[in-house]
Amino acid sequence: MDLVRSALLAAWPHGFTTRAGGASPPPWDALNLGGAVGDDPARVAENWRRLEAATGLGFARVRQVHGARVVRLDAPCAPEEEADAVVSRRAGVAACVSVADCVPVLLADPDGGAVAAVHAGWRGTLAGAAGEGVRALCREAGARPERLLAAIGPSIGPCCYEVSPELAARFAAVLGPGVVRDGRAPRLDLWEANRTVLLEAGVRPEHVDRLDRCTACEPGRFFSHRRDAGRTGRQIAFIAPPGPMPGAAPLP
Repeated sequence: MDLVRSALLAAWPHGFTTRAGGASPPPWDALNLGGAVGDDPARVAENWRRLEAATGLGFARVRQVHGARVVRLDAPCAPEEEADAVVSRRAGVAACVSVADCVPVLLADPDGGAVAAVHAGWRGTLAGAAGEGVRALCREAGARPERLLAAIGPSIGPCCYEVSPELAARFAAVLGPGVVRDGRAPRLDLWEANRTVLLEAGVRPEHVDRLDRCTACEPGRFFSHRRDAGRTGRQIAFIAPPGPMPGAAPLP
């Protein structure tokens, strides 16, 4: 199974999945982990089974709604609760989010081991979803923002993400002109936008790893909603606290 990883988060079980290693046919080939994109549910379930077997993790999932709500989930679960970020404090239980162009942000606390996964499309980025993930780790796990580590994973890049002048102006007003690129049409840099959100939440610049991998530019490796006109699969970003899956006493 092909996973993209961040060197900054090497101490945590984590990854950004790609298309490789699954059971789904085109246009969802092959490791589609999205359950509402037209793929056969049995194949999607098989893809999740393969991911669980390859990683040894359980996955805490949410129903994403392009907002900034964060929930703490310390047990594997199906995507029923509405949120766009997940905090996990239990070893073996991965916080995860699903993406196909939106930005996945993974967060880790080197002091306590707690983690979070954040889904930030343009709406979630403007709403400060990554910053809400930082604040949730501080609230739920006693983390300090200046100690947190963050990885901004594969998503649509500023090379490909053309937007309206009106949306570009909104981003520039909220997050600064550096998140908009000029061209035939304005293009958003969601990587820099989410980095800005993280820094404003107190994360140190040297603690942010921007992977700068554009999903739209790599059709053989990543699903892209925009490139494929909506008929495509979903990859996930996941991170778990270090340690084996416990049989363990409940957390406070």
